[in-house]
Amino acid sequence: MHRPWGNPGFRHLVHIKRVQLGQRGFLRPEVIQLLEQRPMSGVDIMRRMQEMSRGWYRPSPGSIYPILEQLEKEGLIAKNKEGKYELTTNYRKQSGMAGDISDAMTAMEGTASYLEDLQSTGGADLSVYRDRIEKLAKRLDALGSGPHSGGGT
Repeated sequence: MHRPWGNPGFRHLVHIKRVQLGQRGFLRPEVIQLLEQRPMSGVDIMRRMQEMSRGWYRPSPGSIYPILEQLEKEGLIAKNKEGKYELTTNYRKQSGMAGDISDAMTAMEGTASYLEDLQSTGGADLSVYRDRIEKLAKRLDALGSGPHSGGGT
């Protein structure tokens, strides 16, 4: 398998791949999102993540299967008769708006961590996005102030 980060120009991405995608809570919501599309085996999930990253990232069995086991213990997924994992009715009951908001927050936190890692490793100059980052920060600040804050656009 060709690994783009084996190229000397991509060496700094190995750290980002390992930290961002493995340790920052990225995998659990991604596994759930994939299972929302259709039942999958652990191998299917690993392959799909590799496809989605265009070959840059393939989670290991040691990262996917513990998540699947935990989701199964929580009653959120179960194996069907074909041996593939699928979401349970328990998951569907629990995944109302609060779950969507929690997932959105997790995604934003992961994105912030990714941008921090990218900047700290010299992978990108984020100063060109300063205005957009500041506008987004103001919008998020207004959300945290409650519905009558008068902020946001």
